[in-house]
Amino acid sequence: MLFEKVLKFIYADPLMNILILVLFVWACVWAYQKSVKSRKYYKCPQCGESFRSEHMESKHCKVCGAELTQANDTNVNDKAV
Repeated sequence: MLFEKVLKFIYADPLMNILILVLFVWACVWAYQKSVKSRKYYKCPQCGESFRSEHMESKHCKVCGAELTQANDTNVNDKAV
């Protein structure tokens, strides 16, 4: 019953629709920016493969198993087998 009243209030007021849309867009942009900041780029000194990871630390190369070094180069090849 309360949920129906809230929905009727939201749909009846165009300003509420605009506010909800603006808040939704802002939340999406914020989440995307947070995701981009968490990206880390790595390069293998032994085989030369480059990797990208989000929200975690990579320690070893997916191809040869050597220890990775963090790189500032964003041009990575994530298609390693």
